[in-house]
Amino acid sequence: MTGHLPPAACLLTLALWPFPAMALDQQDIAALIKLRPSVLKVEASDDRGNISVGTGVAVGPGIIATACHVTARAMTIRVVSNGERMQVSSQRAQVGRDLCLLDVPGASQVPVVELRSTPLKPGEELVALGYILGVAPRVSNGMVLQLHPHDGASVIQSTTPFTSGASGGGLFDREHRLVGVMTFKFRSGTDNQFSMPVEWIREGLALPAGPDVAPLSGLAFWNESDSALPVFLQTLRLQTEARWGELESRARGWIAGNSGDASAWHALGRAQVKQGRPVDGIAALERANALEADNPVFLTDLATAQLGQRDEAGYARTRARLAGLSPGALNLLDQRLQGCAVNADAAC
Repeated sequence: MTGHLPPAACLLTLALWPFPAMALDQQDIAALIKLRPSVLKVEASDDRGNISVGTGVAVGPGIIATACHVTARAMTIRVVSNGERMQVSSQRAQVGRDLCLLDVPGASQVPVVELRSTPLKPGEELVALGYILGVAPRVSNGMVLQLHPHDGASVIQSTTPFTSGASGGGLFDREHRLVGVMTFKFRSGTDNQFSMPVEWIREGLALPAGPDVAPLSGLAFWNESDSALPVFLQTLRLQTEARWGELESRARGWIAGNSGDASAWHALGRAQVKQGRPVDGIAALERANALEADNPVFLTDLATAQLGQRDEAGYARTRARLAGLSPGALNLLDQRLQGCAVNADAAC
């Protein structure tokens, strides 16, 4: 990809950071074989001839979904399937959502993926396909961490790693149904990948064919100034920067406006534990889990705090709940504990 991020996005990146390889199983290989014909490379050329490379997914006959930041500066766009380059005639841009639908008359025969119609749940296993480094479609696996309500749907946070060239790629469930389009990651940690929800694709498909290809104006919601970011990204930034006092203040204001928001209680609990008030923090984390059961992030933070308090019985119960979600959910906890000494290391 080309260009530079504005200062406001200094902690957000367009899927540019590499991850270690994850073990693939037969389900992942089957997903790659079935879905590969529907996942295409996107080449977007600006007025100076610079080419940004991303990924697209066929969501309708001759309609390819991708991330708008891939095509934002483009004067011409082509999609590539089996070595054949096909011209994009127009694009339906939802810039604020970072979701673009490309109209490609020559791609009418590309197999269209199925769009999932039922809600996702935290802990569900996922597979992701994208043109890593723009070379060939590659598959990775992971799970849903959290679902963040935003603009009429839920932005998907997952552990499915992706890197340069995969922006606009497909996020699929184990039945090979499209659930989202990979878009950005938070620079801190390996569990902060975000994808745009399939509901926004359906809304885009209902729009008339878009205008001719031209540079786009506007910013994606995740690329806004700090104060304009969605609350879930503001709180994640505060956690990443270890600004625990500010996080507690923000969480309390959040709770004052909506005491039934599980994410607000989770943020409060994280802040309190980090500031040396584990009893209060555990109570807030338990409240978050009561409001939103089986969230792997909430449960992992609760288990870590319980272990730090030497609450072996509570830790065992929470660990068992994670194990009941999926192997990946339990692995999330084990990875956390492997890299830290409880009660000592601030990374815990």
